Amino acid sequence: MRIKILGSGTSHGVPVIACNCAVCRSADPRDKRYRASALFENDFEGKTTRVLVDVGPDFRSQALAAKLPALDALLLTHGHADHLHGLDDIRIFSHTKVPHSKSKYTDASGVEHPTNEFTKPMPIYANASTTKIVREHFDYIFKRTQIGGGKPLVQLNQAEKCQPKSPLKIGGMEIISIPMKHGKIDTAGWLVSVTGTDGTKRSAAYLTDCNYISPDSVRLINDNAGVLVHAVIDGLRKEGHTTHYSFGQALELAERIKPLHTWTTHMTHDLSHENIIEYFKEILPQYPELKKIVADGGSVLPAHDGLVLEV
Repeated sequence: MRIKILGSGTSHGVPVIACNCAVCRSADPRDKRYRASALFENDFEGKTTRVLVDVGPDFRSQALAAKLPALDALLLTHGHADHLHGLDDIRIFSHTKVPHSKSKYTDASGVEHPTNEFTKPMPIYANASTTKIVREHFDYIFKRTQIGGGKPLVQLNQAEKCQPKSPLKIGGMEIISIPMKHGKIDTAGWLVSVTGTDGTKRSAAYLTDCNYISPDSVRLINDNAGVLVHAVIDGLRKEGHTTHYSFGQALELAERIKPLHTWTTHMTHDLSHENIIEYFKEILPQYPELKKIVADGGSVLPAHDGLVLEV
């Protein structure tokens, strides 16, 4: 399994519009941060399955940069614009390029549509609050409209049902939803696992847009990850924030879930990629479990756009 970081930036993206700071002017490509998103890919039984986490306003550019040829499912963390408002651009994968058998399709509002060999609704997994936002912000998707391909075909599914006893199974991956808090908002983290031929379960956790993860959710990760190879964790900046983890809080969470490799995402333009690396080196002694993991070959680093992680 591979994880491709399509975006590692906060809601403004980096560079920020009208900003002339050193990071926004940086020539280091790792300082160019699209809005946060990730792609999980797994090769299974002769087919590559691709699952996207979040579809923000940069998705079209991200998909072109990654040369994304197909998409099998979409996982949403929550309904904020920087994680959702590229939804229209998945229509290329829901009714234009994906072969499917001829049949009829009933959309999320119960309306039946004729389909053809290039039609297949995109399964979307979202929690209850996010589903409500999708229906409100993209209401035209769920209404009878003229034929013309002007909207994505989607199938909404409950993230809350993706739990250890009933995980989402797709392309050799098992996926469970991790409840989190983003201020007062309920968000969904995602734990994605594969099991090797030797029976070893290996996982990656994607946990963005949160400022609180309960002990129950930590146990959910620890009890179901097997070997937690990667954790991509919300880390906005050095300073605290009302709805996001700071860098230090991201590392505190990593102390509890103990991934082999910790990565921060959803980062502002406050620090460059190299600045963040140096800051992590400076504070690592405060986190003895992570310090041991790094000494044994692990890592604690900022993610960057285009980063590819192997599980």
